[in-house]
Amino acid sequence: MASRYLQVNGTHVTEAQSYLLLLLGSTLFVDKSRDRVRPVVNLFLDELEEIDQYSWASGTLAWLYRYLGQASRAGARGVAGCLTLLQCWIYEYFPGFRPSHFEPPVVGPDEAWASRWIGQPAPGSVADPSVRLVFYRRALDRLTPSDVFWTPFHQRPHQAVRRSLYTGVIRFADIGEFYDPARCLRQFGYRQMVPPPPSRPQRADRPEAPSGYVIRIPESFDATWDALLSHMVHIDMYSQPWTTYPYETTIDYLDWFVAHSHCRVLRDDGDADRLVDSAVVRFDH
Repeated sequence: MASRYLQVNGTHVTEAQSYLLLLLGSTLFVDKSRDRVRPVVNLFLDELEEIDQYSWASGTLAWLYRYLGQASRAGARGVAGCLTLLQCWIYEYFPGFRPSHFEPPVVGPDEAWASRWIGQPAPGSVADPSVRLVFYRRALDRLTPSDVFWTPFHQRPHQAVRRSLYTGVIRFADIGEFYDPARCLRQFGYRQMVPPPPSRPQRADRPEAPSGYVIRIPESFDATWDALLSHMVHIDMYSQPWTTYPYETTIDYLDWFVAHSHCRVLRDDGDADRLVDSAVVRFDH
C-alpha cells in the first residue's frame, strides 16, 4: 500500500487517496499506533466517486464505541478513536466541564458543529495527577439532572436526522457495534422508559488483553440498516411521548435503573472524598 501511494509518478487519483488516507487515519479512525493507519481504511478509498455515499458518521461511531469498550477494560492503558467527537460531546451535554467562562457561538449551516470549541483552553483540573481521576469521577457522581443539557443540538434531534433513532448494528468494515437509542431517549426529547433487553451478538470473546476481544454480529443484523422504518424507535411506543421537562422518566424507570445500573462511578465509602479534599484543586464551572 505504501509503495502504491508514495510512487513518484503517481496520478492525481493516488495523490487524493494518499491525502484522504492521512486525513481519515488522523481524525475519524485513530488507533493507538500514533503514526499508522489500519489497512481496512484503504478499502473505502479505491473508488473515489463513491466516497460521498458512505455513512462516515456511523462508521466513526462504530470505531469510537469499539475503542471505548477496550478502554473500559481493567488492563487498558489508553484510548483511541475520534476523541475530538467525544470531547465535543462532553462539552455539549455537561456545561460544568466546558472551558471556563466561555459561551460557544452559533455556527452556520455549512460549518462543523465542533468548530464552536476551536481555540478554547481546557477547563481547570486537579493539580495533583495522582488524584485527578478520582476528582473527576467524584465530579460526575455529584451531577444532578439540571447539570445536564439533554438536547443541545435540537429539541427534537431525530426530526432533523431520522437515522439517529435507528436501533441495530452500526458497522465500519469488520467492526460492528450495537446502537440502542432506547437507553438514552432523553437525548432525543422523549421520556426515558425502561429499555428493552439488549441485542445479543452471535459470539463474543473477551480475553484479558483489552485489544483482543472479538464480537461477531449475525449477518442478518446488517439488513436492518437498509430497512430503516422497520428498525426505529417509534413514538407510538409511548402513551405520552414528549417530555414536559428535559430529564423526565416513566414511573418505573428509576427503580429499574437502580437495580440494573451503577448509580455511582466511585464507591460510597468516603475514601474518594478524603483524597480529593486533600488535593489542591482548580476546577472552574
